[in-house]
Amino acid sequence: MVALYLTSVEAAGKTALCASIGRKLLNLGGKVGFITPVQLSEASINGYKDATFIKEALELEESTELLCPIRLSRRELWQSLADEAEDFIERIRQAYAHISLGKDTVLIEGLSDLGTDNVSTLACYKIAEVLDARVIVVLRYSSSLTASGMAQVAKELEQRLLGVVINFVPESRTEAVGQDMTALFQEAGINVLGILPEVRSLLGVSVGELAETLDGEILTCPENTGEIVENIMLGAMTPDSGIDYFNRKINKAAVIRGERADMQLAALETSTKCLILTNNLRPLPAVVYRAEDKHVPIMVVKQDTFSVIDGIEEALAKARLRSPQKLQRFETILDRYFDFKALCSELGLKA
Repeated sequence: MVALYLTSVEAAGKTALCASIGRKLLNLGGKVGFITPVQLSEASINGYKDATFIKEALELEESTELLCPIRLSRRELWQSLADEAEDFIERIRQAYAHISLGKDTVLIEGLSDLGTDNVSTLACYKIAEVLDARVIVVLRYSSSLTASGMAQVAKELEQRLLGVVINFVPESRTEAVGQDMTALFQEAGINVLGILPEVRSLLGVSVGELAETLDGEILTCPENTGEIVENIMLGAMTPDSGIDYFNRKINKAAVIRGERADMQLAALETSTKCLILTNNLRPLPAVVYRAEDKHVPIMVVKQDTFSVIDGIEEALAKARLRSPQKLQRFETILDRYFDFKALCSELGLKA
């Protein structure tokens, strides 16, 4: 049995990578487990939602509470790592022993902020050592990214560091960045396992997530609230015809005043994932009928248009990979851009 610890310097897609690697190993016939050993209580509840998503993706039997056994404040975690290390380590060992029973591979999702936060960094070093885990670090690409920032991490982890994955590379520059970054990190003695492009469809949010953020009421086609919204458009305020205007963007949410049935019907004739009707005004029967015919959810919200846009921008900023559609798309990206054979070779698994 092997353990693979995934961490990141900042939010960079490690949950998506965990889920996708796990599914790949399952497809190869392996028995895969998952655990998030410790979470920070100051953070949001995203950790539990992420664990629930991976539990479903990997068809795990364990409860979410077992997958996320320890939740501490930053101060409590620091004390546990320093003053009460033995007790903390024993809790980690016991939780891991339960999760790893009968598994070939256990994926361990660590904290973010590796190398930039002392608590998260020490937790990575301690847990990887205690569980004898190999480590993958997920990095978010930027023009200022260098290998020097990973030098101390590589020194501390030594042979435990399996390599890095660089995510969110502009699609048009994936090949050039891949060559440059691979050479740069290899010169520093660090393997690059993948250079992953930034794909717009993975940055969107589901209709359901928008409804949750906006406290919206879904009137039609609730079965399609898992559809991914990539673009936002306001009801047309131009002399163009409504259909011409809404044809400018695909896979969109159209935010339209509740009384503008003409704009609502025009949006439904284009690539629209949902209608968001503002000011708590319900649509006319003709709009409802057309939306049902097109299998498009209609969402009614209490806010005005500008408040809705603010809420959608907030949701997009927090967009995460938790939908089956996004996961499937991410898996196709890994098939092309991630060196899975190298990963299996390092872990002693059959690819």
